[in-house]
Amino acid sequence: MFSGTGYSYNKPILYYAKSLMPELGYDVIQINYTFEQQQFEQEPLAISNMVYNSVNTIVEYCLQTKSYTNAVYLGKSLGTMPIIDFYMQQPSVIPAYYVLFTPMLSLEHTMENLCNKQAFIAIGTADPHYSQEKLAQLTNHHLVILEGADYSLEITDNTMLSLQLCQSAFTQLQTLLRKY
Repeated sequence: MFSGTGYSYNKPILYYAKSLMPELGYDVIQINYTFEQQQFEQEPLAISNMVYNSVNTIVEYCLQTKSYTNAVYLGKSLGTMPIIDFYMQQPSVIPAYYVLFTPMLSLEHTMENLCNKQAFIAIGTADPHYSQEKLAQLTNHHLVILEGADYSLEITDNTMLSLQLCQSAFTQLQTLLRKY
C-alpha cells in the first residue's frame, strides 16, 4: 500500500483497505515515506520516480522473500503514481492487480500510462483531477465514480453519505478482488 501526501494509512479509505485485504487472504504491506515540500516542485514524472525509488526496494524484498501467488498494488493519490508509471508498465513475475484511489488523471502521462491497462479506479466528481472525458477513455478499468465526493472520497458536511459512498466503493472492490 502506498499512501498520499497528507493522507495517512489511518484515514478512512486506506484504513478500510488495510482492514479488507486480510479478510480476502492478502498480506498487507504499508510503505511509509515522507518528502520535503520542495521535492514536490519537480516535474510530475520526477516526483513519481522519487516515490518509486523510495518504495521499490521494499516491494522487491517482499516479493523475493515470500512465495506470493499474486499481488495487489494499492495506492491513494501520490501513492498511485509509482503504481501507474512503473508497476503497471513492467512485466510482473506474478499476476498483479492495481487499485487506484483518486489517481491524478489531470496529469498527461498518467492517462497515457493507464490506457490499455486494467485497474480498479475510485474517484469523486468533486476531485480536482476528475474528468468525465478522461474516464471515458479508460474502458478497460473498473471505474467507481462517487458523485459529489472530493479528493478524500468524502462529501463535506455529510458524514452519512460519505460512509455510504465508502461502503459502495469497498463492496465493489471486495467483489472484484474475490474473483482475482
